Parts: sequence; structure tokens; C-alpha cells
Amino acid sequence: MSEFVGASRSPSPPTRHSPMYAWIFESPLPLTIALATVGLALLVRGRMQQSRALAIAGGVSVLLATAVFFAGRLVTSPGEHAARTTEALVDRAVAGDVEGAIALFTDDAVLNYGTREAPSVSIRDIRAALESLRGRNRIESNRITDLDFVTLDERTGEVELSCSTAVARGDSAVPTRWILRVRQVGDAWRIDRLTFRALFGRAPSPGIWR
Repeated sequence: MSEFVGASRSPSPPTRHSPMYAWIFESPLPLTIALATVGLALLVRGRMQQSRALAIAGGVSVLLATAVFFAGRLVTSPGEHAARTTEALVDRAVAGDVEGAIALFTDDAVLNYGTREAPSVSIRDIRAALESLRGRNRIESNRITDLDFVTLDERTGEVELSCSTAVARGDSAVPTRWILRVRQVGDAWRIDRLTFRALFGRAPSPGIWR
């Protein structure tokens, strides 16, 4: 039987950073291109019209584009840390590396089925699920079909993940959806909540691993 964690562990609604944070630190390329395009257009027009004001505005826009680009390259946001941690978990799960996968979780990590608000099971159940992936549910191949990440706060990121997975005892690829919340613990980034959102488009049950 799974050990259910009390209602006090129910997550509060996530607080996300502003869109500007995402545009600069997580997906800087669109903003960089937009600013550079505007800047170059202003520089060309300023030269054609011999307008010092347009030339200055164009130069400022190009400098801003450069700053956004390097800020995005130099700063790793919590959302990006969450994405990297998620990819590492997938790689270790596919390889059947249970200990390596468990090392990516906090000691008080929980697993939900269906929604974040569903009753949670403990790290022991997460280990049991991972153990099944190198046994009767051994993964033969896996493909990440979608991965979106977001920064929730300065120490927390969240990932929504979709996979198509072929297991040894199955006849076809199995589509799944997951939500992973990752937070900074000391110098490391660890998963503290894993939500198994959907299996074949429906909420799974804890018995799926048996």
C-alpha cells in the first residue's frame, strides 16, 4: 500500500515570474532579434535622413539586443535548471539507474497522480516506481515529445513534460504527461514534486507500476 501524505502537503498555486524575465533569461532570442531588427532599421533610416536622433535610437536598440542576448547566455534561470534536471531524470530512468534517478529527488519529495492537488505518496513509492522501470516495466526506448519550463521564483522551476515510451511488456509506445517541480537545495537542484499527469490522455492510478 502506498503511504499517502496529509493534506498539509497540498501545493499552493505557483507564483510565476513576469513575462519579461522569461523573454530575457529563458527565451532571449525573439527579443534579441526584435531589438536588433528595430535598431538596424533605425540606423539605416537615420543615415538616409541624416538624423542624429534616429541613429542614436538605433544604436541604443542594437546595444539592448546585445545585452539581452548575453544575459540569456550567461544566466541560467531556475526554469532552465528544472529542464536540465528533468532531462537527467529521463536519461537515468531509461538506463534503469535507480540510485542515480533517486539522487535527483529531495528526501521529502512526493508523487501525485492526475493533478498536483491529488493525495501524495512518498519517496519510497517513487523508488518503487523507478525499480519497476528496470524490471517488468523496463524501458526499451523513449522520446521526449514536448518539454516546457517556467521559473516560479528565485529557487524554484517547473517543467511540463510529454514522453512516448516503449516498454518491454508493451506492444506499442505509451504516451505520458508529467509535471516536475524542481527547487534549489544548497548548490544542487532537486525534484520535490513529481505529478504523473496522464497516461493515454487519462489520469493514471498508483497501481500502474504493478
